[in-house]
Amino acid sequence: MHAVSLLLLAWIGAAQEPAADVDPLPPPVVIEPLREWTFRGQTEGWVAEHHCTISAADGRLKIHATGDDPYLHVPLDLPGGRMIFQMKARTRTEASGGIYWATDRAGWSESQASHFPLRPDGQWHEYTVSFTVSGRLVDLRLDPGEEAGEFEIEWIRLGRGHRHPLVLRQIRVEPRAVRFSVKNEGSAPCRFEAAGKTWSLEGGATAAIEQPIPGVRPLEPITLGIEPLSSGASKPFPAIRRTVFVYNAEVSADWIPVPNLPKGGQGQAAAGAAPGLAVRVARDGSVARIERGGRLVAVLGPLVTVEGELPALKPVEGGPGVRFEGDGLAVALSLAGEELSVSIESRRPCEGPVVRPLGPMQQALLAGLEYLSRGERSSSTLDIETEEHLRFAPDPLKLTLPLMAVVTDRASVAITWDDMTLQPVFATPNFFDGTDDHRMALRGNRVAATIRVDGGPLEECILWAVRRRGLPPLPPPPRSPQAQRELCLAALGGPLRNEAGWGHCVEPNWPRQPYADMASTLWRLTGQPPSLPRLVPGGAHIPNASIYFVTSRAKEWLAQQTAEIEGYLARQQPDGSFRYEGKYLRGHFENTSSGACARPAAMLLEYARLTGDARALAAGVRTLEYMKRFCVPRGAQVWELSLHTPDQLASAYLVWAYVRGYELTRKEEYLAEARRWAASGLPFVYLWTRYPVMLYATPPVYGATNWQAPNWMGLPVQWCGGVYAYALAMLAPYEHSLDWNQVARGILIAGEQMQYPDGPDRGLLPDSFTLEGQRRNGPRINPCAMASLRLVLDGQLDSLAVACDGTHRVVAPLPVTIRQGQAHVRGQPGLKYQVLVDGRRIVDVTSRGEDVVPLP
Repeated sequence: MHAVSLLLLAWIGAAQEPAADVDPLPPPVVIEPLREWTFRGQTEGWVAEHHCTISAADGRLKIHATGDDPYLHVPLDLPGGRMIFQMKARTRTEASGGIYWATDRAGWSESQASHFPLRPDGQWHEYTVSFTVSGRLVDLRLDPGEEAGEFEIEWIRLGRGHRHPLVLRQIRVEPRAVRFSVKNEGSAPCRFEAAGKTWSLEGGATAAIEQPIPGVRPLEPITLGIEPLSSGASKPFPAIRRTVFVYNAEVSADWIPVPNLPKGGQGQAAAGAAPGLAVRVARDGSVARIERGGRLVAVLGPLVTVEGELPALKPVEGGPGVRFEGDGLAVALSLAGEELSVSIESRRPCEGPVVRPLGPMQQALLAGLEYLSRGERSSSTLDIETEEHLRFAPDPLKLTLPLMAVVTDRASVAITWDDMTLQPVFATPNFFDGTDDHRMALRGNRVAATIRVDGGPLEECILWAVRRRGLPPLPPPPRSPQAQRELCLAALGGPLRNEAGWGHCVEPNWPRQPYADMASTLWRLTGQPPSLPRLVPGGAHIPNASIYFVTSRAKEWLAQQTAEIEGYLARQQPDGSFRYEGKYLRGHFENTSSGACARPAAMLLEYARLTGDARALAAGVRTLEYMKRFCVPRGAQVWELSLHTPDQLASAYLVWAYVRGYELTRKEEYLAEARRWAASGLPFVYLWTRYPVMLYATPPVYGATNWQAPNWMGLPVQWCGGVYAYALAMLAPYEHSLDWNQVARGILIAGEQMQYPDGPDRGLLPDSFTLEGQRRNGPRINPCAMASLRLVLDGQLDSLAVACDGTHRVVAPLPVTIRQGQAHVRGQPGLKYQVLVDGRRIVDVTSRGEDVVPLP
């Protein structure tokens, strides 16, 4: 019987070179030694620079970090290129390390830095960091964590990295063999042994090397070993070893069924179990089958590997599920309803369970790093083109919550875990094993994971993972509400403002204008409208038009809004969509996106809500209907990011638009869409923490500005989260599948933690916040949107109130209701303000406290 792979990919004709796959195990780098420091009684040129002292003794460099940003450096003078930094060190510092480099062209900066996780167990570990230097390398800096403590180094080596000449361009599983496409990317010929033959490959040439699949076990490791042979005076290159795991679907095996038990106990099969969900494990412990409704939907293959090898496992009695044991290894599986729990305990590093969903991918998620739609590939360069596009084994700090999920035409398969030190592995399609299934796994010594299999969309996987863990408790607010109010007022009265008005940001390149949003915020916080000769719309990330209605400018506001809506109506396509043409279209598969459509839809429906305008409502509804086709929040920030890039700001405006659509039409389908898009924004929110300011922080997009830098993954931008939180506050009164108000308040508190607490920038919001160093990064933004969010979450009015009784619609800058054919406004004695009736008539009011406006 011949082997059958999970899914076969069409092999490209022999006359063509196959398209390159991502190689998750690239060939070893050939290192040319440049410098070595062994610290035999001296620091050998290393100098303590900041928040640390250093000394050398007993062949070790000892670093005593005295503050939260220690670093040391060494002057150098070396040609640039690809550098390899290696170090043997030990520490108990729970943070990331960093390498910074200065050149003859530029000094230390985040654009010339590479961060790496430290293992804070007090044991010796070797670390390797690769980086590329443009120009001459003149200084090298080491950041040994970001907190006070002890750090020891046994040696440091610096070398120049040279690419291995042989590259695995593609791996494909065929019916009877695994085909490895190997290319010599060097200029000189390479001689080597592989698959029992001797090969001589000219520079630039490609060879297809096949390894047969025995087809005798349900899961088989197929290994290609490439051994170098000397060729004249050339030095042999390092050996290459690559193993893939092939599942043989047609091979019979002795399968052990995992009982489907009620959640929380033993007994008969769960009454509420997913339809026909069944798990069977091969008796040798190599692989498990997951079936739903009698159809194979996923395999765990391998169930576990130890240091890359399949271990010998035997089933043992004990526990409600199925248990295996081997040399220093124990694996247990239990099934309850639609959830499969897997625990692995190993004395040596292991990987498992390797979850491989089957079928064409419809949606996929690695929370914090990948958000994919039908047919897309993970670790692509569509959103980031630097080496950081490789996200198949990311720094766990960049995960916003422990969740990987793949939805195929067969089932949705999601995996979650609790230990955030585990290394996630994610690939779609499965370029690890050369098949077009999909791969999710965890690496560590102790793995405990829960796998959920059902037929729902990706957003239900997200909600399942969040509800299963529970929303984390809110972080403590950094100051009292009164102190927070004063902080925002300090920002609005500081260097943000001059005689011309306020800047959106404090930096001088942001023009000062009498922005309506800032003036509205001042009135809300002080009760006194500022006196301004004119108003300019906007200024903050959450619009606030109330100042127009307390300075007798309601007519001006209405004219501005009407002109803006006419612009949206002119741009809208007949199908309800909005299109984008420009630089950031590159790489996207169409000229529209959920983010490109969502903000216009939200603004059209906001205008319809305030004025009752029928054209705006009809146009907004057309866009709501069109946007049902989207499954990824993306493309809302095309001033610097690709239209393709997954984006929390798109989630924000999608929720905003669908909530307003529901309020105006009362169509339940729009509320369901608002819930779906609210869930889509959760993977942009940190729902776990390692640092004082991290919980509920919001990395904004899964990509980089101009495809290069900054890379925003793992780098919170709280103003984006603030707009999302504002939209959640709109949703919360209607939708209760999650405590959306708690998510919104958590985002608010994280933003307030990030605001500059003192100094000349007091009260301003940093554009981004570096978690590892707890650093605020400019530009420095006005805090008006944060002030609006706090008012709304505290149950107060931040902008304009709307009341509608089916006959009349009244807009006021103060709380308003309609009773018995009259508008009742809860005013402020002595305040002069205006109300808008039915989108046309403006009424002037001098408040007596409780004001009544007759309606025609």
